[in-house]
Amino acid sequence: MAVAAAAVARHVLPNGLAVLVRATPGSGSVAVVGVVRAGAVFDRDRPGLARLAGTALMHGTLRRSAQQLADALDGLGATLAVAPGLEVTTITGRALPDDLGTWLALAAEVLMEPAFPPDEVEKVRGQLVTAARVNAMDTRHAAERLFRRLAFPPGHPHSQPPDGDEAVLAALAPDDLRAFHRRYVIPNATALVIVGDVDPGRAADLAAARFAAWPAGEPWALPPVPAPTPPAAPRRQEITLPGKAQADLVLGTVGTSRTAPDYYPTMVANLLLGQLGMMGRIGQQVRERQGMAYYAFSDLRAGLLAGPWWVRAGVNPAHLERAVEAILREIAGLARDGPTADELADARAYLVGSLAVRLETNQGIAQALAEIELYDLGLDYLERYPAIVEGVTRDAIVDAVRRFPTEAYTLAIAAPQPQ
Repeated sequence: MAVAAAAVARHVLPNGLAVLVRATPGSGSVAVVGVVRAGAVFDRDRPGLARLAGTALMHGTLRRSAQQLADALDGLGATLAVAPGLEVTTITGRALPDDLGTWLALAAEVLMEPAFPPDEVEKVRGQLVTAARVNAMDTRHAAERLFRRLAFPPGHPHSQPPDGDEAVLAALAPDDLRAFHRRYVIPNATALVIVGDVDPGRAADLAAARFAAWPAGEPWALPPVPAPTPPAAPRRQEITLPGKAQADLVLGTVGTSRTAPDYYPTMVANLLLGQLGMMGRIGQQVRERQGMAYYAFSDLRAGLLAGPWWVRAGVNPAHLERAVEAILREIAGLARDGPTADELADARAYLVGSLAVRLETNQGIAQALAEIELYDLGLDYLERYPAIVEGVTRDAIVDAVRRFPTEAYTLAIAAPQPQ
């Protein structure tokens, strides 16, 4: 399904809220995706603040208790969920076309009028603290935490644990959540995308009616963050956890941002390295052919900030060093020889084809448009995307892979305690 720029209506309310609407007549439903630039990037020295504040949004408003909110959604047969992340807090939901106005009113309550009742905050806090404790004893999560501390300097959002710090979570009070919400959950940092069986003008009017009273906050900007310092030689550290049988490793570097000029070559390089098919060259060689890993893949975290570009693997501790050597060998091979013609053709076909599949649903279209708004890609981005992918050259991919250092990487390992 093509999504032409002309088919997307974009409005900006006086308070700065951006509303995008795309009609899909006959679909019989409406999907809504909202992005608020209010994520853990604003935690500063309190990792877990945005996560607790965002999770608690669905636990009661000034007008309804958490149960009343759930009952209202159940009565509509609708959904509404809030997911706090590193850079944004995402709101997703779906409803019947006739119920869009009511759904938007509920979403407005959640975003504009959260109550942060102490009993519900305690409930959410308990869930997040439990999750943090469980993750701290999991080798996969422990290796990621260690990598973040090694690759990013203190004070950088990517250096902090995504699930929050247990001590910070335990100390946060409802007033801390209110202050975070008041400062960062603001309309001029928010985009709302509506896709479905609706009239675009009516949908925009409904959104304006529900959100017009939301007062604008200070101009939005990313906080200043310290620049990562690349290591001059391999930076390696290992921790041990009791009672474990598997070792998990994270080997990588600092990648690129979503809006950087080298994003597309780096994205394709990552796809070839550890995503495409059986998890790319790394998955094919390290896991499938050599059998040294339970899982092995690469991942590029490119957002408003440059995040990690890492290879992750779970291995038998006896195979740990061999697995590291095999991973480095695959990276070096792609950097030296570049992709084959077949690999490059497969990557291009996958990227264009997977977008087409994504745009077959209202939810997929809404998510794509939300990303376009978040990264200011232009409403014609989906029309330009195939040409962008086709324009990624072999040489640009090789250059991107060469920025993944095989002589000065960061390696974090979480392994069982020696017997």
